[in-house]
Amino acid sequence: MSSVRITLTTAALVAGLAVGGLPASASAGELPPGAQRIGVLAGGQLLVKEGNLYDSWVPEIDGVKKFEIAGDRIGVLTADSRLLVKEGNLWTSWVEEANNVRDFRLAGNRIGVVRNDTTVAVKDGALDAAWVEETSGVKDLELTPNRVGVVFENGLATVKEGNLYAPWVDQMGGVADLELSADRVGVLRTDGTVAVKESNLWSNWVEETSGVKQLKLSGSRIGVVLDNGLATVKEGNLYAGWVNQLPNAANLQIAGDRIGVLRTDGSVTVKDGGLYGTWVEQIGGVQQLALAAAGTPSTGGQVSLADITAVYGSTYATDTVAAGLPSLNAEMTAGGITTPSRKAALLATLKHESGFRYNAGEAGHSEPYRGRGFIQLTGDFNYQAAGNALGHDLLNHPDDAATLDWSAKVARWYWGYRNINAAADNYDMGAVGRAIGYSYALDPTESLNRCADYKKALAYFNGGSLPVADGAINCTR
Repeated sequence: MSSVRITLTTAALVAGLAVGGLPASASAGELPPGAQRIGVLAGGQLLVKEGNLYDSWVPEIDGVKKFEIAGDRIGVLTADSRLLVKEGNLWTSWVEEANNVRDFRLAGNRIGVVRNDTTVAVKDGALDAAWVEETSGVKDLELTPNRVGVVFENGLATVKEGNLYAPWVDQMGGVADLELSADRVGVLRTDGTVAVKESNLWSNWVEETSGVKQLKLSGSRIGVVLDNGLATVKEGNLYAGWVNQLPNAANLQIAGDRIGVLRTDGSVTVKDGGLYGTWVEQIGGVQQLALAAAGTPSTGGQVSLADITAVYGSTYATDTVAAGLPSLNAEMTAGGITTPSRKAALLATLKHESGFRYNAGEAGHSEPYRGRGFIQLTGDFNYQAAGNALGHDLLNHPDDAATLDWSAKVARWYWGYRNINAAADNYDMGAVGRAIGYSYALDPTESLNRCADYKKALAYFNGGSLPVADGAINCTR
């Protein structure tokens, strides 16, 4: 592969990074709709494509040990331990951010580095923003736009939330790898077991699986590569079933509606459309794979994509979520789900039931009346009742409950059938949970997590604060 000439703008040339004050206010950009990126490292050269799965590769730079893609930013760690970052299109110039770097992460406006001396620094804002020293003795670093997480050399994982000066909240020990995405925290322990929590840093852990060599979180999806090389993914709540993807996997990547696998033979395949999409072969001879999701157009109405991402994070800004919002908004209006509390109760419910995906199906179940759609309609009695109310034979056509034509209609019917607006009006998420009907064996963790997500959305739709005292909100079923 041919070499690529690069232009550097120096942002940090000293052996250590200067400690600065508040970061600059400029922001990294989102990729425009339809401009998803795939990056691969092959023989030390970074190649990136933008657009559909059949677009051409653009050579970026040689001499690369590792790379990351986040939004319209691309970062590379060079063979001589320098960190270079570019933002904008694929042909913009590189900016040298730091040297003596062992590892790094990109997330939103943030750039984080682990230096060769195990110290960590993070910047938030423009590429020339000031670095903030965080901690030392670190073997793994993770970032989201509002969280920083590290695993210390002794195996303790700790996370901070908010600005770069927030306090650390210890998570657990014995950690080999830490993953952060939206409001979820996941750990791969040194014994190969995986646990994930959501909503806040003090939530209870949910054990997921064992025999794992790689963990990946993306929005409401959890992906793992097992010791036997099987890549498998679940979506929805933390108790959803796994959907096997491919064997012989060395690495798994998830971003937006895309899933990518780097096989042990160095070949890469990627699919659009979520867990059940069609694989498209990409390229061979690859050592690293990364995906970056595109932005999606605003939808307006009772709930916009901007609302969902403002409350729960940009990992929910997928094409599938955007496609379902127009019909969901229409049914919310028809069902009177228009007040802050009603909208918050619905969003918190859909986050856990379907990850806001109209086409969500209950993985791991073959029953004809398994959970489907926005609200995971379940049971022949509910399919028949919904079909009777909506004038459509869902009993004999159960898959229709997970289509654009019917998913939102079913959700609105069930919401009204169980009179859930009344529970929301009373700030009673316990009653909402009873009406939705998830297993009591999941409590108290599941109900508390749903309630925490309700409070986030309620404060957001109420202008930034809760309309009632926190103690006036009932979280238990």
